[in-house]
Amino acid sequence: MGAITRGAFTVVVLSALLSSLFVAWYGPARATETGTTAVSEARSRVVAPRAAPAPARAAVAPAQAGTAQAATAQAATAQTGTAQAGMAQAGMAQAGTAHAATAHAVTVQNAVPMPEVTVTVTVTPSPSPSPSRIRVGYVAQRGAYGATSTVRDLETGGLAGRLTHVLYAFANIDPGSLTCLTGVTRPLAPDPNDPDQGDGAGDAWADYQRGFTAAESLDGVADPPDAPLAGNFNQLKKLKARHRGLKTLVSIGGWTYSKYFSDVARTAASRQRFVKSCLDAYIRGDLPGVDGRGGPGSAAGVFDGIDIDWEWPGGKGHLGNHTGVDDRRSLTALLAEFRAQLDALGAATGRHYLLTVYLPADPDRIDAGFELEKLVGLVDFVNVQRDGRHAVREGAVLR
Repeated sequence: MGAITRGAFTVVVLSALLSSLFVAWYGPARATETGTTAVSEARSRVVAPRAAPAPARAAVAPAQAGTAQAATAQAATAQTGTAQAGMAQAGMAQAGTAHAATAHAVTVQNAVPMPEVTVTVTVTPSPSPSPSRIRVGYVAQRGAYGATSTVRDLETGGLAGRLTHVLYAFANIDPGSLTCLTGVTRPLAPDPNDPDQGDGAGDAWADYQRGFTAAESLDGVADPPDAPLAGNFNQLKKLKARHRGLKTLVSIGGWTYSKYFSDVARTAASRQRFVKSCLDAYIRGDLPGVDGRGGPGSAAGVFDGIDIDWEWPGGKGHLGNHTGVDDRRSLTALLAEFRAQLDALGAATGRHYLLTVYLPADPDRIDAGFELEKLVGLVDFVNVQRDGRHAVREGAVLR
């Protein structure tokens, strides 16, 4: 019995000793396993929340940032799910799997860069001038007498900033020399049915001789009494200085000043003489000198081109207008002469000078007086009559 007792005692002692050795060996190993799992949990907690900054980047480029945010969220989901699966299992193999999954998730996240995107947004107000949209306004010559269509009104009314072109209406044709009429101040005949209502009429005083006061002037600065350029022309120049892209054209003709178009357009010689006189006065700016105003080059830079407002080639215009059977072809030839001389001048000055034409709304009048297919390449754009009035309208480019 004593031997049995001693044997049992020996077994217990040996078991205790072996247990101690096993704990001494297995404890650090388990501690290492537990430490690895803890690192996985910690990395999972660090990596997963990084998806949060993604919405802030959506303010830069919503579509691209949204894609990046979705990718980050997917990576974070994969990291968290894999880490949790790793933690749910026990032992070194499972912990190693969790660690590997976490490392993979970190690599995936690093492989998806957060995009740095610069977005340029162009906001186009409506209406807005642009090369593809032509918006034309008219300024009446007689506006200098207190009418509502003064150059200053374009600015104070906010219209100038919405226009691409301003047409100054109107210039007349000298009935004697068949040239552009300048330097004359003479009112229209009062009777609108007078066949000679517009003969010799003009207003050089309103054009460039009248001194605007500071209250009337566009920029609040009065015209000096000795300045060669004053009146509407100087106001147009000031308007262009404020709106650098704005172009101005002088419109020749109109309802009462179209009487002699058929005469000036009839022959090559008359066309050349008429066109040269118009360019001299309105493009080169050589105005007749009157009381210190005008002179060679005094109006240079005021106008960027010529508008032809013949109402109407072929007839149906103002009572007394001269007409001819060849008016339709003569108008095309006149525009071709304007284009040729404007281009020749532009080659010398390095500029492109504009040429435009006014069209009737009546198809019968167009057929009678305008070779539309031949105007392509001659004019920069056309203005089409609306309600018989010259007002703000859309121009059209012939193509």
